[in-house]
Formats: sequence, structure tokens, C-alpha cells
Amino acid sequence: MCLPSRNATAQCPSRRRAAGMIAGCVGLAALGLLACSREAGRPWIGSPFPAFVLPSADGTMHDSREYAGRPLLINFWATWCPPCRREMSDLDTLNRTLGRKGLQLVAISVDGDRNLVREYVLREALGLTVLIDRDQQWSATALRVPGFPTTYLVGRDGLIRDAWIGARAWADPATQAAIASRAGMD
Repeated sequence: MCLPSRNATAQCPSRRRAAGMIAGCVGLAALGLLACSREAGRPWIGSPFPAFVLPSADGTMHDSREYAGRPLLINFWATWCPPCRREMSDLDTLNRTLGRKGLQLVAISVDGDRNLVREYVLREALGLTVLIDRDQQWSATALRVPGFPTTYLVGRDGLIRDAWIGARAWADPATQAAIASRAGMD
């Protein structure tokens, strides 16, 4: 997992540092000191997903209202984040598979350079919708995204159904079946 940074050239922490951070978070959670809830200002399961208006890599503006009434998977990522880049192909596969069944997938890059994102999307031939939250201007305040990649599953009702921090095997049939079930698509 990569940690949020306002610096587009930031790199992921080393595995040792990440493991230490995870252990620390688990310890704090066990003590009841780590609040990951609405009270802490983070939208989680059962909370409404915050509205957004963000540009795509080509500059076209997208409003969250475009996705109303449809299940939505929103992935926050960055080109400087190795786990994010590794899972993009799987997300593209998931988009092709579950997109036919009604799931809308949106990948929101937090890079500061729109051209860098556009080049990456073209080079990887990604068919999913890619929006840009330049330097985390929206996600840092509306969601307080804890790290990258982070993915939210939003139901037809606009409520967050699930959230995952870290990379996942999105192309795995069992993962896809679980997402379809949680999104009410079965």
C-alpha cells in the first residue's frame, strides 16, 4: 500500500515500514483508539459516498450524479504507486466482466500531472473510466483516503457497501462474484 502524499513524486514506503505501520494500526485498533467511522470523518460502510465533479484524463468533467442508480466501484490510485499499477490490469478485466452486468468502474488518479495519467492509460490500453483528483484536492478532504490503492463499492442507493485498502486480485472469479453479490447484481 502507498501512503497519501501531496507530492506527485512520493514513493511507497518500504515493506518493513509498511509492516510496522500495519502492526501499529492493528495495535491501536485493538485498544479501541483507531476510529475508522463516520465519527472520525471517514465515510465507510453504510455511509453515503461523497459527491464529486472531476475531470477525466482528456479534461472532460464527470459528475457523480452520472452514476446515480447504478452500482459503482471507485478505485483511488496513482502512477507513482507500484501496487496501484500492478492491479490496473485486473481492474480493467473486472470492468469488462462486470460492466456488462451494470457495474460502473471509475479509477480516480491522485497524480498532479494529468498528462502523465493520460500517457499511462494509453500505454496500458485501459478501457475503464479514469478521472483525476489532482494532488488529492478532493479525496484528502471528502474521504481522507488512508492509502493507495483504496477501493470503495457503492450501491445503487449511493451508500458505501464495502471498502478495501491495498491491492486486490480483481480479475479473480471469486472476487468478482463477491463484488456482484455485495452490489446487488446477482
